[in-house]
Amino acid sequence: MMALSIPLDWGRTARRALRALAALCRGRAAQLRAARLGAARLGAGGVAALALGVLGAASAGAHSGALDEFGGHFDERTGVYHYHRPARDMALRKEEYLEWVRFPVQGILKGKVVAMAGAASLWVYVDYRPAYQEVAQQVAVTNRDDRQQRLRVDLSHVSPEETGARDKKFESRFLQRVEHALKQKLLDQPVTVHFAIVGGEDSRLRGMLFQGEAGKENVNLWMVLNGWSYYVLTDGDNKYDQLFRQAEDIARRQKSGIWEHVR
Repeated sequence: MMALSIPLDWGRTARRALRALAALCRGRAAQLRAARLGAARLGAGGVAALALGVLGAASAGAHSGALDEFGGHFDERTGVYHYHRPARDMALRKEEYLEWVRFPVQGILKGKVVAMAGAASLWVYVDYRPAYQEVAQQVAVTNRDDRQQRLRVDLSHVSPEETGARDKKFESRFLQRVEHALKQKLLDQPVTVHFAIVGGEDSRLRGMLFQGEAGKENVNLWMVLNGWSYYVLTDGDNKYDQLFRQAEDIARRQKSGIWEHVR
């Protein structure tokens, strides 16, 4: 067995390490007392190893908040949530909130509408952090709120901003009416979002919104039926295409909403 050679100045190095540790960990008097009591038993080499170990642990644990039940925290400096020690069981309930149709770009997410972000855009709160986080990491920081667990969702196949009217006052009043109608209908209501991740660097959720616990009422279709938007054909495939066309025809004949100024 090889003998371990210890430099003569090792004790001086150990004492410096202890002083550095004390400076870093002020306020942890009990821990320091325990370290000093153990130093006599460990010897110089053990003290140095202990100091390095505690320093490393202090560095690894240095963040702006305590870990939550899922093993992560919200970073105040960056405005982003991240995991330190993901909880082992955090995937157990995730399926209640999130189903990937095509990971990581298309899925189905359950949440609650908590705020409006425009006439065809809103913020959806996801109650279960792991489900929220799995989607949020695919989305630009500007379109998510990690502290509040909210995601911005743009509604597909509708665009109230494109009224086609030349009257700017009408456009302004119309958009206010649309946003008010959506707020009255959806605020604090449970929804299911059939989403796709779009937008490149400005990545965000866009999709169909279904209202209620069972997610039966198609909100995008409701907007077209009530004349809050034309049926937009440029947002990709729509398996409800025929229903949207029929809804638009009804709104046109009844001169509802956006069709008031169309002859």
